[in-house]
Amino acid sequence: MLSAHADLPSHYSAVREILTVCLKNQITLGAATFKFAASLVPFAGYVVGSDDVAADPEKLSAIADFPRPVNITQLRSFLGLVGQLSDFSDEITAASGPLRPLLRKGNHFVWLADQEEAYETVKRALTSPPVLANLDPSAETVLQTDA
Repeated sequence: MLSAHADLPSHYSAVREILTVCLKNQITLGAATFKFAASLVPFAGYVVGSDDVAADPEKLSAIADFPRPVNITQLRSFLGLVGQLSDFSDEITAASGPLRPLLRKGNHFVWLADQEEAYETVKRALTSPPVLANLDPSAETVLQTDA
């Protein structure tokens, strides 16, 4: 990825070094996913830029369009998808609380109003602003922890 502080020749040189190391170590890179001098690169559910990282819009769309789970397997899939992007919202852990007991061994999968509300809250928390952002030293800062 081309840094905002690097020029194209420097970027070219750095990429060449990386590709040389890959070649020497028999590491294959996919041509379809290789990006050169891109300002934004989608990677593992994120969009990475020179100055920030954001949630991949495709992942957010998948969460928004995820059908209501009707069994434990589907609920695990939903929570796994949400878990990948949970760093972007401080509401996810608390909001998903009513869904977690459905995953416990021996519990019956019974979807009630509490689970429906939690499911919709989790989806909204990730698919609508505000989401967590990079530190802006000029803005008011709030430290939140889950410990």
